[in-house]
Amino acid sequence: MGKGTDPARKLRKMRDSREGWKSRAGEKQQEIKRLRGAVRDLMVSREHWKSRVEELEQQIYALQQEALSGPCTFLFFGG
Repeated sequence: MGKGTDPARKLRKMRDSREGWKSRAGEKQQEIKRLRGAVRDLMVSREHWKSRVEELEQQIYALQQEALSGPCTFLFFGG
């Protein structure tokens, strides 16, 4: 802004700039909040599936031990 610039114009431009900055900052905060929620949901889902896999691995181990200790039987899966 050069010499002779109207002070009212400077003030108006500064206010507009500030309002724009506040608006963008608010939008970014909303996006951060949304992404934090998504991360939280994904972590909960990951923990759920992790525990499910561990449970199934324990079942497989138990069935293998049962098959090894029991009479000689064969399990056939598939076609």
